[in-house]
Amino acid sequence: MPDKKGKWVGLDVPDFNAFLAPDAKGGDNPYIMRADGKGAFFGPLLDGPFPEHYEPIESPVKNLLSKQQNNPVAKIWKVGEKRNELAGVGSAEYPYVITTYRLTEHHLSGVMSRYLPMLAELFESHFAEISHELAGELEIRNGDKVTIMTPRGKIHVRAMITNRLKPFMIDGKKVHQIGVPWHWGYNGIDALPGSKGDITNDLSANVGDPNVFIQESKAFLCNVKKGVV
Repeated sequence: MPDKKGKWVGLDVPDFNAFLAPDAKGGDNPYIMRADGKGAFFGPLLDGPFPEHYEPIESPVKNLLSKQQNNPVAKIWKVGEKRNELAGVGSAEYPYVITTYRLTEHHLSGVMSRYLPMLAELFESHFAEISHELAGELEIRNGDKVTIMTPRGKIHVRAMITNRLKPFMIDGKKVHQIGVPWHWGYNGIDALPGSKGDITNDLSANVGDPNVFIQESKAFLCNVKKGVV
């Protein structure tokens, strides 16, 4: 509300009433607690309140929407020589995108669900989802053993050839993606050998977002080889 001298005091809310808020200047600049009268965003985040597209730290392509390739304040942990390795942008050695995810049947974390016989029986072994297009290029058939590799390590899984994944065309470049769930570990149920498997998170990079440090495990780079390499 205005004080005795006609100056506006109180919370900074837009006000288009020229009588009650004469400093609103006819409605063009209604945020009268600010010197310029303009609205503004306040974002208590390390990387700003406005949306910006960054590519993942490991990306098959250059950022087409910004001159900044990836988040300049992303959290990158240093946890040993091998675990510190990262694939470069457009890496020829690691040409495919990999994403990791949870299975509906293992609705809790793997630590809890992989030890339950009824859940472990629903998926008899660790696997990677691979598109028909990529499987054709690599001569991989459904059920074949394959090796998934990143700069940090490798795992051995069975190929699940699926229509759920399709190659992307990005800036004229074909980019393949695979998907690998993480509900396996070296300990499982002795009576169910399929409940044991390599650890998917051994592949992921030690990268997190700068605000809450969520692991960047939904998009990083890998290679796929037929057989146990």
